[in-house]
Amino acid sequence: MRRGFTLIELLVSLLLFSLIAIFLYGGIDQIRLMQLFYTEKGERFSEHERIRSLLYRDLAQADTMKIVEGDSEHTLIMLEPTRQTLHQIALPHVAWLVMRQDNALIRLESAEPIHLPLDPTKFYGVHKDTIATGCTTFRGYESATGRFAALFCDDQEIMVEVPR
Repeated sequence: MRRGFTLIELLVSLLLFSLIAIFLYGGIDQIRLMQLFYTEKGERFSEHERIRSLLYRDLAQADTMKIVEGDSEHTLIMLEPTRQTLHQIALPHVAWLVMRQDNALIRLESAEPIHLPLDPTKFYGVHKDTIATGCTTFRGYESATGRFAALFCDDQEIMVEVPR
């Protein structure tokens, strides 16, 4: 009696091992694609949460909110004065708007009241922060129950409500 494997048995075992490796590689590739998808989705959610938080704090800490209607899709929200600052200004005046040419959500902060269009001689006193890009619609409302802002960025709606 001979002990050992025949060539056919060895080839069949190599074939089975190869098939298992191919299926495992496909599964690992799917896991990698899902990880990329959810990482991107998580980063976008984190960015939108940062925008929501900053807008909420501005709306909540402002004494007055003035809404200046732009065209049919754009609104300018003026918050005067607020206790929320990004540039260490005491009681700053803040304005939020979406720039039409590049769909950027802009936050302006100044020690003086902000009037648009900005006076070129007062550029040095106005801090401009680009909060997000890819924003199309921006609306603000104020009622007896509170303040509300809605923003459409990156094909997703961001809503903020500050109750009174």
